[in-house]
Amino acid sequence: MKTLTPKQKERNERKKKKLAALANLVKLNDKDRQVVVMPESKAEGKELSTKADDYGFTKVNNKKKTGKNKVANSVHAYTHGEPITKKPKVTEDTACISQISDVCGAHGDSMKQIKLSEKEYKELKKELRERKRQLENMPAVRLKDSGEKALLSVEDEERTPLFLTDIQHLAMLALLGKHSPCTPERWCCFEKSKQLSHTVVLTLEGLSLYHYLSNENKFEETKKVFETRLEVIMPPCKEGSIIEELAQVPLTCVQAEQLIEKHGSLEAALELNKDPTLLIKNIFPVANAPVEITANDLHPNDKFPRTKLLLSALQMVDEGYPMPLRGELSKHFSSYVFTKPQYTPVTNRSPLFGVDCEMCRTVKGYNELTRISIVNENLETVYETLVRPNNKIIDYLTPYSGITPEIMKSVTKTLKEVHKEVQELLPADAILVGQSLNCDLNAMRMMHPYVIDTSVCFNISGVRRRKSKLQKLALTFLKETIQEHDGGHDSVEDSISSLKLVKMKLANSVEFGDEVLTQKKRVHDIIRAASGDAVKNNLFAHANVRDKRTAIITAKSLPKAVQELLKQADKAQGNNPNKSVIMFELESNKEAVRKTREICLENALTLTNLYVTADQLLPTSMDDTLEHVNKWISKIYKSIGNNGLFLVLMGCAPECSSGVAMFSIKRNAAEVSTQLPFMD
Repeated sequence: MKTLTPKQKERNERKKKKLAALANLVKLNDKDRQVVVMPESKAEGKELSTKADDYGFTKVNNKKKTGKNKVANSVHAYTHGEPITKKPKVTEDTACISQISDVCGAHGDSMKQIKLSEKEYKELKKELRERKRQLENMPAVRLKDSGEKALLSVEDEERTPLFLTDIQHLAMLALLGKHSPCTPERWCCFEKSKQLSHTVVLTLEGLSLYHYLSNENKFEETKKVFETRLEVIMPPCKEGSIIEELAQVPLTCVQAEQLIEKHGSLEAALELNKDPTLLIKNIFPVANAPVEITANDLHPNDKFPRTKLLLSALQMVDEGYPMPLRGELSKHFSSYVFTKPQYTPVTNRSPLFGVDCEMCRTVKGYNELTRISIVNENLETVYETLVRPNNKIIDYLTPYSGITPEIMKSVTKTLKEVHKEVQELLPADAILVGQSLNCDLNAMRMMHPYVIDTSVCFNISGVRRRKSKLQKLALTFLKETIQEHDGGHDSVEDSISSLKLVKMKLANSVEFGDEVLTQKKRVHDIIRAASGDAVKNNLFAHANVRDKRTAIITAKSLPKAVQELLKQADKAQGNNPNKSVIMFELESNKEAVRKTREICLENALTLTNLYVTADQLLPTSMDDTLEHVNKWISKIYKSIGNNGLFLVLMGCAPECSSGVAMFSIKRNAAEVSTQLPFMD
């Protein structure tokens, strides 16, 4: 055995002392938390302590990891800022050394006398390494730019809200893991989602963003748990609308095999089962008019509902469509006008209109509208005109636009006149069709709620973000050559091509022309041919380690739409209890909270829906109501297990279309059991 020099021995002793000091710091932190956690676990039904500021929850934040071996800030931010997960090699971290020095100073005499044997040193090092590994493997959510902009801490005029669909995608990822057909990657990064033990979603229908912000002082205990509080656009106000939307999450899991068998992939199934206009109705001025039953019958030429090709509100934002939202988007689109003063609900019989525009670059530095063409579903041109831009043209972009100085010489029509004529031409439920139609609508300076984008619903690359040109799509599917004129593009020709493509897709299937969906269907067919059970094993492989049951709890009778979905789930689940959806319809919010606490650990997802009535929000009863809400939230989170995701949603109040989403991940750090010389 190699003999150590005195200097090496001295260095080793310093390492042992610093490691012991780190372990002591960890124990002190754990001891402080025990003072808070233990009384809470025993004091059932009592008021929460106002001294604690974390309750053992992960406070989700937007800070990125700083390196491969470092723990994400969002993972260890649940305590009082103390670096309990720092590396055992503390000499590499000055912040940790500083805190260890404080401990050493507080126990100066003990530190001088400390003597750890080599065996004790190795055991302690192993324990701290294991603790660090556990903390690194704990699930956490990190906000991206879109998520940061939706935080309630952002000023109202700067805030850009998320959509309920965004939150639905988070819940779906929590339930299905990497097999989820939807992910919340647009606005957050969900790390180690597979490590989630279970998920509890609490919806509070009747409360809105207004109620929360104007009475924030009534949610002090709730705010201590949820550092991440976001504005979310909710569906139109109607009883049960939130749970109706969120109920799609567990039912997608339950019906997964059946949906794959029927549609080829979960992605294709969701395309056919979604309601893309749900949030659109709360963003655009859509009249709440009744729709005739026959209006939603399939169009004679369609094999599936044409409304399923409409872009959702989430997709429209993602693709850069002009929308009347607050925040940055509001400033950007402030000069835009609607294609109609008011819209009617879109149906499967709503007419299609192909739209294409040509633009020229002006002195303002951006492209402005110089030509617009609109064709109807019969491929007839119903509107075509040249437009004089408000600013001087500096580049006619002739190879693309086909516009020349000679063509524009006598043009006098203004953009304002075009707005008026388009508004008079289009019906209130018109569906606009085009290739990257967001560019055309931005050139028109107009907003429209119902759009089908051929660059989205057609994909021949197999990569969702990699779009194909209209010219290539027309050649591939229509066997037509377009955009080959020496004089530039023809906007009428492009409009007709886009419309032909959509009509061809509607005459086939939702995966027609979409290589992304086709590839998934192809893989499924191969697996199914190899083994009948392979699909099942592949889809639920990550779920076998825990029960995948779902509980839906409501303080009233479930909406008919949800009841119908549950009937479908019953048919799909067969005799497999691991995929069952159980339902509890209770008499009051209090009973629903009690049931949630009782069974939340038994299910992969517990979805609880509580109702706050208008009478409960009158000035005479508001304070009492919000205190009850705060207690309901407090009682439920105390019942959640380690690594459990807790999500609270407030929304569907008549006076405000925006709601609040709050979420956090509960966890408990591993204890250090090695006895240290200077511990009390």
